[in-house]
Amino acid sequence: MKNIRIYKAAIRGIILLIIGLLVFGSCPIYLNRFSESNSAKAASYSQAKRNVSLFCSKAYFNKVYSDTKTEILKSPFPFDLYASLNPTDFFIAGFENDKLVFYYTNSEQFLEYENTKIGSSLQDVKRTKLKFLKSFEILKGMKKYNFTDENLGKEYDVALVNNSYYVYFFYDKLVSPNIVNGIFMVKKGIWDDFLINDDVFKKQKDINHLISAFERLCYLHLNSIRSQEEKQLFKYSDKILIVARLHSQNMAKYNFFGHTDVFGQSPADRFQKQAISFKKIGENIAMGTKLLPFFANHLLLNSKGHRENIESNFEYAAVGCAVDLNTDNVYYTQNFANLIYSQDSTFGR
Repeated sequence: MKNIRIYKAAIRGIILLIIGLLVFGSCPIYLNRFSESNSAKAASYSQAKRNVSLFCSKAYFNKVYSDTKTEILKSPFPFDLYASLNPTDFFIAGFENDKLVFYYTNSEQFLEYENTKIGSSLQDVKRTKLKFLKSFEILKGMKKYNFTDENLGKEYDVALVNNSYYVYFFYDKLVSPNIVNGIFMVKKGIWDDFLINDDVFKKQKDINHLISAFERLCYLHLNSIRSQEEKQLFKYSDKILIVARLHSQNMAKYNFFGHTDVFGQSPADRFQKQAISFKKIGENIAMGTKLLPFFANHLLLNSKGHRENIESNFEYAAVGCAVDLNTDNVYYTQNFANLIYSQDSTFGR
């Protein structure tokens, strides 16, 4: 096990994030993602800085991003998410009553928040007048909940603004230490409900639809990271998706976390079972309660082995997800490969 991070919540015991990296023989097991373009630079656009703020109108937001194609994806919130299909200018947005209430970006095209932007330093963040949280204190009716996140002040800082919304600043801890590489803003009431409510996923009408959306978001987000590194983007593979998804499903079903499954199969065994011939394969796994894709990826980026995997030269990749409905634990398996040959014309898409 490469890394373990624990969030403690008085309201529901322990919330876990566990990430795993395995390297063996000639088949290193890594983290990766995929894309719809062969070149990070090919997808770049020329545009002005994106001047958006939480609670701006949907009409205004659409005007600011009028040159960007998006994909609508299901979310665990009472609204769908819009994900940018431009890896060089990535964002995730959600709207409530035609107002922006959920916004994440890791793009340098984002103008700024309180004079802080992607590429700003931790010192820049601390020089703002924001009041940063040491824990979440959530008042619902007559009940007060204390939610402690051990990553606060380490992997990211969180401020509560006007008792109205939260803003997260994610930091790179390895290549460019303490430099902002992600900003997330979300309406307080929406995030509070997500943190404290039990059975978030059990209450979903179509959990499979949501799981597919998580897989897609993880894919798009990791592709945007690859773009920032000016690396060749990964090709998506339906066959590798089967490998990744089945392993996540097995971890959720049999309550284990590891690269070797309950049947004794290694990642190489699972690839071979799907008749995928490879020169090199990789696998990273992550698990956490209510773990959203971009949170998982930011934490993986701050693990040396996983960071190396993200920046590697794998060609094909896919991400498989599963959810344990009894615990709200979300499992991610990220598999990728260099093939011995292009096995058929439908292998990647």
